[in-house]
Amino acid sequence: MPNNYQSNTNEKLLKAFIKGAESSTVLLNTVSKQLVYDIDASTGAGTTPVKMKRPTQYKPTRSASGDLTSVTANPVQVGSVFGQVSDNGYITVFVENSQVEEALETDQLDALLAPIAEDMIITCESELAQYMTRAAQLHSGTAGTAINKWSDIANAGALFKEIGAPAGKKYAAINSFDETVLADLQTQLGVNPEVNQAWNEAVVKTGFAGLNQVMTTNNLDEYTTGSPGTGLTLASTPAATYVAYKDSFQMNLALTGLTVSVGTLKAGQQLSFPASNLLNMRNGKAIRRSGAPVSFTVTVLEDVTADGSGNVSVKVSGAAIFEAGGAYNTVSKALTSGDVVTVLDAGAIEKRPALAYCEGFVGMGSVVLPKLHSIDSNIINHKGLSIRVHRFSDGLGNKNRYRFDMLPTFATFNPSWGMQMEGSA
Repeated sequence: MPNNYQSNTNEKLLKAFIKGAESSTVLLNTVSKQLVYDIDASTGAGTTPVKMKRPTQYKPTRSASGDLTSVTANPVQVGSVFGQVSDNGYITVFVENSQVEEALETDQLDALLAPIAEDMIITCESELAQYMTRAAQLHSGTAGTAINKWSDIANAGALFKEIGAPAGKKYAAINSFDETVLADLQTQLGVNPEVNQAWNEAVVKTGFAGLNQVMTTNNLDEYTTGSPGTGLTLASTPAATYVAYKDSFQMNLALTGLTVSVGTLKAGQQLSFPASNLLNMRNGKAIRRSGAPVSFTVTVLEDVTADGSGNVSVKVSGAAIFEAGGAYNTVSKALTSGDVVTVLDAGAIEKRPALAYCEGFVGMGSVVLPKLHSIDSNIINHKGLSIRVHRFSDGLGNKNRYRFDMLPTFATFNPSWGMQMEGSA
């Protein structure tokens, strides 16, 4: 006789789904996750902005006697991180009721739910990787060069150290063929047997060059670079204060010199400013690699095309902050109209850069979806993920169905804690 599952099927499904999801996560294990309650799930719009506080930084003062009566106190300027609901909306899989019933009767619920959970997690991780690639301000290596040695990974770890990245875990995510190249250069690949299956299989090495884990993923973002032309410069001087960028760490830059009407920049493409160099965000010293200063870089967030005069306004991830005695300075000199802009890789090149990042780089939220009016609707919140399973009937189609839903949100805490990572010659 078939199981009577009318009242508790959804709970069984959710438990089996979570089991399948946990065995599939890789990138999701490395970023901050939280549940989001203040989103209008019917439209995906926030009833109030989803925000979290950024960490504060201070500028220590020096005095011979310790008398601070004439010293200005450190201003407490707390920035907020605003999350955005996925542009692609819900991640949903729905199945026929007969599939669930058969799985229950034959005790094969895990076999039914595992691929559903895996495919939903892969979809979520692919979007997370795309978000991270576009949010990552820094660049490591030589543009267009594949990772081919362990020093390419170490170079990313060194840049994090030099820029004053915060304490906490740091990761590198490379593709599987990068792993095969690196495998020839070492005799032992490190794994951690105490984590889930996908994570266990992904970790290539632990505790290397300041990175807690080097791991593989096939969900890295791929983009095609634009063809802007040559001779790009800043058309106007952007703001240089922390207050201007404290809630976004993004800039809108006016550029000129692109190929008239057809010059393009694509999301993910990176720009460099040779006249302004990166600073260690803790001690304020210039970052130097092989004795030469490291130029300030940003990452294009949205595709743009030049107008009839070769001008464009481009939104980028990264903020050039330069204030006298400022605690949040990121550059040695403020960006100024006329500054040369170097495009790191141009000419319609297909790229899939690796990622290196701190755990405080980005965060992912999961909207706690409301229950729907139906035969049965349940929500489970587990380790920062919220999953809804919903049993409903299609009266016109004369069928019963189940649907599984997730609605992710994404936020960038600090773009300087993420980088696109490439190899070197």
